[in-house]
Amino acid sequence: MESTRPRTNYEFARQTLRADILEGRIEPGSKLIQTELATRLGLSTTPVREALQDLAREGLVLLDPHRGAFVRELSLVQVREIYELRMLLEPMLLRRTAGTLDAASLEAAEALRERMSEETDISRWAELNREFHRLLFAPGDGTKLAEIVGSLRDSATPFVALSLREPHQREDSNREHAELIALLRAGDLDAAEALTRRHLEATLRIIAGQAS
Repeated sequence: MESTRPRTNYEFARQTLRADILEGRIEPGSKLIQTELATRLGLSTTPVREALQDLAREGLVLLDPHRGAFVRELSLVQVREIYELRMLLEPMLLRRTAGTLDAASLEAAEALRERMSEETDISRWAELNREFHRLLFAPGDGTKLAEIVGSLRDSATPFVALSLREPHQREDSNREHAELIALLRAGDLDAAEALTRRHLEATLRIIAGQAS
């Protein structure tokens, strides 16, 4: 299906730069010069600046007040720490939120899963993946645990994109998402926790293998 250009210049800049970073067309450590990006995209610098600020909040870009904007670089030590924390905290948050997920929320999660199973673009798949997990954790919004998990998930975004370059990784994730929804519908929280932990462990193994 052919994609259409987003309605605003900001959305176009954010979508294009996000895809370029996640799919490796702009490499980690690259300096992002607003005027050069604006010229390449055929835009003014304002939407580019806004897009970079948004991508910085997502964890893809680092903004330094003195040096400018850079694509976040991969640190294996950092990614291990992020994933070890996620393995501890995400199953805990899932158990706390699963009991308050209603049928409508699980239907919405299933709709996202179906879209992901048909999506071939890494950037859009990664964004749908974030929405999927954000939806499952939504009942925990406002808690300190949810805040920490959300920050860790944002920090992991560049690494998730790296893992998606591995053959069959998206297919495996799509299958695990279907299994997770089934477990939540059945109320099997022990199995749902274990699946969440295994998924994170598998992603970390792929990232570590690609970064070594």
